[in-house]
Amino acid sequence: MKILQAIYQYQTGGGSLQVVADLATAARCSEHEVTVLAKDADVSEAIAAERFFTGNKLLDGWRLWQRLQRENYDIVHVHDRYCSLLLRLIPQVPASVQTNHIAYRTRRRLTRFADCVVGCSKAMDRHHAEFFRLPPERRALIPNGVYFRSPNLERAEALRQQLPASLRSRQICLTVARLSEQKGHAHLLEAIAQLPHSLRESWCFVWAGDGELRETLQLQAKQQGVSQDIVFLGQTSEVSEWLSLADAFVLPSLYEGLPLALMEAMAAGLPCLATDIDGNQELLHQGENGWLCQARDPKALANALEHLLTDEELRSRLGKQAQADYWSQWTFDRTWQQYEALYQRLASRSRGLGVRGWGLGKISSPTPSP
Repeated sequence: MKILQAIYQYQTGGGSLQVVADLATAARCSEHEVTVLAKDADVSEAIAAERFFTGNKLLDGWRLWQRLQRENYDIVHVHDRYCSLLLRLIPQVPASVQTNHIAYRTRRRLTRFADCVVGCSKAMDRHHAEFFRLPPERRALIPNGVYFRSPNLERAEALRQQLPASLRSRQICLTVARLSEQKGHAHLLEAIAQLPHSLRESWCFVWAGDGELRETLQLQAKQQGVSQDIVFLGQTSEVSEWLSLADAFVLPSLYEGLPLALMEAMAAGLPCLATDIDGNQELLHQGENGWLCQARDPKALANALEHLLTDEELRSRLGKQAQADYWSQWTFDRTWQQYEALYQRLASRSRGLGVRGWGLGKISSPTPSP
């Protein structure tokens, strides 16, 4: 098949961007032809995204229409609201898929111009059914997945040596997330400040990721007296190495789709603490393969952190089960198999029609909607 992936942003960081990259890689490995269009192209060994979008909707719609006329794609797969809007502007599109990576409320008509709208979690699929009023034949549930990326252990040890000397012998509690309000770092920072001093002396908190709140959070850490316990890594391509160094993982998000960072921590066999919200709840089951606590509640987060970080036996048990659950449920191979099956069904039904998908007939969801 000839597949077009379109996302308005393509830059380092962000779960939806990783999904696009992994889909393109998997499709090429399955001998499909793939093009990725984006606004900010980040070219790596795994994927080459073409810098295409300008931010001018009329111009981008016209250019996309010309591209579709010229290239004769079998599938167009869009990954954000901007690209969904462009589908509305184009008179004829091939079979189309729209994946929403996080719940949002916008004008319902933006979902009318894809043949199938994919939710990356059960909560997202419910959102599509209840808010967007999409019938079962217009939506599919395809859970996110991640590839397991083996760490370079020699490089990991070198990274440990780059930590401040006072932190090198401490155990590491890792967080991988953009420094944005959504990810809840401010609440985690308050929780760390509430931990017993003796516990903070034996653990350090490493934050991988960058964002608009970095300076604010660094100032808050100084004001709370915990700046010596937190390492702001910034954006890093060495997440696998940091996961191999870590002894625990925490994700204090306020809302999520289906978080890839949490899946990666599970794949690494880490005991995970996350907020009790949609998405996280589908990955972690309290006391079985992880620990959940109330969102937006630094005191509850502090109590959960103290419980996890002081109980080595609990951490070992949760980490082992999390890793087993990753391999049985959350590998990207499972995600790709479902997307490929959806692509093939849509393409076979639209081939030769040259019209939008309302005439394609019923679409069977790769994973039954609840």
